[in-house]
Amino acid sequence: MRKLLNGLLWILGTLLVIGAVLRALVLDVWTVPADPMLGASIAPSLAPGDTVIVLTRGTPGFGELVRCPDPETPGGHIVGRIAGVPGDTVEVDHNTLIVNGHRYDAEVACAEPKLSLIDPTTGNPVQVSCDMVMMGPGLHMRATGRKPPLERRHRVEVRPDTVFLLSDNRSYHDDSRDFGLQPRAACGQRIVFRLWGAGGWGDDQRRFTFVR
Repeated sequence: MRKLLNGLLWILGTLLVIGAVLRALVLDVWTVPADPMLGASIAPSLAPGDTVIVLTRGTPGFGELVRCPDPETPGGHIVGRIAGVPGDTVEVDHNTLIVNGHRYDAEVACAEPKLSLIDPTTGNPVQVSCDMVMMGPGLHMRATGRKPPLERRHRVEVRPDTVFLLSDNRSYHDDSRDFGLQPRAACGQRIVFRLWGAGGWGDDQRRFTFVR
């Protein structure tokens, strides 16, 4: 019995050491803050209170969800999907995305085709549609509501060493349409896995899920 206990303790200790090394070198565990604009812009892929694993090494590519420093709030973060890399021509018109002449449309509806969120400008609940779009490594969820009245078609040539970021919520966005292209080197942190949601361990709908 003592040998079994010692063996289990040794395995646990080894796993803890490996986890600490990985976190120090390539991983970060981050809880999405309760910021109204950020919370709206990342729906439906993420939500405030989600605790996620972020890969801090490597070079994320087209279609991947990344965390970058907030260009307007020191110490804060923005989250967006890379929709343009150097040399790309990106056109965005509300829920329409065209990159180098290729249009990225919905492939299928989400399991829950409608979702509710809080309008960051009014604080009132609103309902948006959810569908799934194929970009880069696979399908990801996209939210779409009413087109903002002052929204205009956006077209940009992505400069060297920059990326164009696009919010998964196309109607309540906080992305390159709002703050411009971002340095590619600053957007090297890829969000890959959700440990649990705001409801904690008991929320089995948002526990242990890959983030696409």
